Amino acid sequence: MKRSLQQGILFSGLLICAPTHSAELSGFAGLGVSASPIYSGSNHMAMGPLLKAGVNLHSENWGLFGLSTDGLIWGLTPDSPFSVSLLLTQDEARKEVFNYPFSSRKNRVLQGMGNLSAALMAGTDLRYQLENWALWLRLLTATEKQRYGGEAPGRSLIVTSGAETELWRWQNAALSVGGDISWANSGYQQRHYGVTAQQAQRTDFAVYSPSSGLQQGGLYAEVVWHFDKNLAAGLTSRAQYLFDEAGSSPLVNSRLQYTLSSLIQYTF
Repeated sequence: MKRSLQQGILFSGLLICAPTHSAELSGFAGLGVSASPIYSGSNHMAMGPLLKAGVNLHSENWGLFGLSTDGLIWGLTPDSPFSVSLLLTQDEARKEVFNYPFSSRKNRVLQGMGNLSAALMAGTDLRYQLENWALWLRLLTATEKQRYGGEAPGRSLIVTSGAETELWRWQNAALSVGGDISWANSGYQQRHYGVTAQQAQRTDFAVYSPSSGLQQGGLYAEVVWHFDKNLAAGLTSRAQYLFDEAGSSPLVNSRLQYTLSSLIQYTF
């Protein structure tokens, strides 16, 4: 884990443990399983464990501060439907040789590309939320440049907007659907879908330098059952399509991607 992210988590822990007036502390922990492509654009699926956990500190003076497996978030919580949050999260790493969970099998499709290390991303989230639906816009940028494939592309930048609504509710069950679309700059595209001259020499992939543009669009549905006020189970399915430069990458075997996950979560 990068030192800057370690320091952020340590600082967050100190804030959460510090005495705070007029503040409420809550948290959650979840365990499940998911099936998803082994990397963005792959036509190979893998099933693996899904872990979710986090703590939130809600203060009248400082708003909402959260630390979770998704990263750090600090947001103002006004009485109006509009909210603004600052985010610190991670663009996931990618191994050139993928080890399948629960199996000794390996996938070597990307062997020779080199391991892609995780990148620390910072940004903001704008949200308009009413009782049964929400609109949001999120901007994330890498905190530093990274060398990959013998080159150092510009800092990654990705902008995502989306909408979500609750379609149906019956007793303890609810069905929600949503969609999102992302635009990424050339630095982000090169990081995930590009092939440098050095990488082309080590693999059968041709040199590819994608430019900025629409990256992906997705639709998803989620069913949640509440067993009581603290315990819930959910099933989520998602389909997304890689656009333009991303979908034309020699690394991409399938523009259309599917993900299915289930999770049991306890809130306290």
